[in-house]
Amino acid sequence: MSETPVPTTPSSDAPAPGEVTKAQGLAELERRRALALAMGGPERVAAHHARGRLTARERVALLLDEGSFVELGMLAHSDRPEVGERAAADASVTGVGTVDGRKVCVIANDATVLAGTTGKVGSRKQGQIMSLAGRKGYPLVMLGDANGGRLPDLLGSDFGASAGTDEGEHFLGVRVTGDRIPRVTAILGNAYGDPAFWAGSSDYVAMAEGCSVALSGPSLVGSSTGAATTHDDLGGPAMTVRTTGVVSRLEATEADAIASVRRFLSYLPSNASRPAPVAAPVAPTTPGEALLEVVPDRGRRGYDVRKVIDAVVDGGSFFELHPEFARSVVVGLARVEGQPVGVLANQPKFRGGVLDVPAVVKATRLLDLCNGFGLPLVTLQDMPGVMVGEDAERQSVARRLMELFTAVARSPVPKVTVILRKAFGFGYIALAGPSMGTDYVVAWPNAEIGFMAADNAVQVVHARRLREVRERDGEDAARALAAELEADVHSAFAPWQAATQSFIHDVIRPQDTRQAVVDGLFIGSGYR
Repeated sequence: MSETPVPTTPSSDAPAPGEVTKAQGLAELERRRALALAMGGPERVAAHHARGRLTARERVALLLDEGSFVELGMLAHSDRPEVGERAAADASVTGVGTVDGRKVCVIANDATVLAGTTGKVGSRKQGQIMSLAGRKGYPLVMLGDANGGRLPDLLGSDFGASAGTDEGEHFLGVRVTGDRIPRVTAILGNAYGDPAFWAGSSDYVAMAEGCSVALSGPSLVGSSTGAATTHDDLGGPAMTVRTTGVVSRLEATEADAIASVRRFLSYLPSNASRPAPVAAPVAPTTPGEALLEVVPDRGRRGYDVRKVIDAVVDGGSFFELHPEFARSVVVGLARVEGQPVGVLANQPKFRGGVLDVPAVVKATRLLDLCNGFGLPLVTLQDMPGVMVGEDAERQSVARRLMELFTAVARSPVPKVTVILRKAFGFGYIALAGPSMGTDYVVAWPNAEIGFMAADNAVQVVHARRLREVRERDGEDAARALAAELEADVHSAFAPWQAATQSFIHDVIRPQDTRQAVVDGLFIGSGYR
């Protein structure tokens, strides 16, 4: 039997025609990496810096723990031949890093590359990182600075096909399966297209001064509708911070906006299946005894409820959300004995703390955040009632209230409510009142609880009697009778009746408010 010849290896290591040597491959790799890291090139980067803006890579470095970033898709670029490598990373920096040691997924628009516009490859990269975040349970942080979709790249019928890349995931990473993850957006330029959808689907949105966010920019709005507008009018702070509340916080600089993203994430778990991170307890910045002076006795006098919050939560821990939107309520995140909680309070300093439709929307958003990530809810009520009237009806007040009622009633998280001075009408129920599954409801000894304020109740219930006295004995007599009747109503509204009939759980001293909240969290969650 003959032996099969063994192929011989040429003595020379020279590559065959068309083969690439390791040295050539390494050189090409370095060239491509250098192109990606150069972003839009020195001139465009310099122009970006001259406008006071950071580059996408500088922003990512500010967001993440030093040295933690692992980039995905660095070598990607536009698939259009006329653009090609000019679209470094296809204007989208994506990857995974850590914030305070916990993994997060990041997308950053690169405005130095084709104005940060989204092309097909960049959209695919974004969809892939969104899918990764959902599968692994990592928070998703999006740094928006993009001038919308890139044309003509996205003119075809497949423009949205790459935005959802996994089973259970839909457009722009909206998942319908799996655990909820924190979605956070920072608006760091004039951001249109994808960043607007990011903001609309985020749990928290920070924006730096001088920036804007909207579905489409002024040029497209003008060409589509004929209406002339500006970046600021379309999506600046007056619109997104104060009118619609799309933006959670307006910060002075990009660095401040990114720092606020890191702070927001510090209160939340990485995903809904994990517990929230607990910090070391810190004493409140305001002592409980100060509450005797902070809150006026007269129910219609205004004060800043944030001073009460400072006497309840751990010192320096209150992180207010939407401080310039719907200012008649205050919402935010804080810690009590180190445990993250949501805080919801009427703000008598603005419009008496009334619950109007924007305030209902603001409160409902906080409930959604707490319910989604298992954060206990602490409510401080100084409730004058729900705003009624034609404007309220035009804003579907009843429907909005029912959305809040539903969010509170279905809330699985521990809920603690403290009634400071008053709790009137449907607002008393909506803000985690005793009939909404609230674990612990207490009131200050001078609080009033009822369907409406005493003076309004007298004018409604005794309208005929007051009119007869006014017509017979004059205005002074009618005022005297009204005052007498109001005194009776004030007495009926005192917290003792609610406590004796077990509608509320206790009446407490104002200076014991923090301890009552701690006790309520113990009752609701076993935490002390």
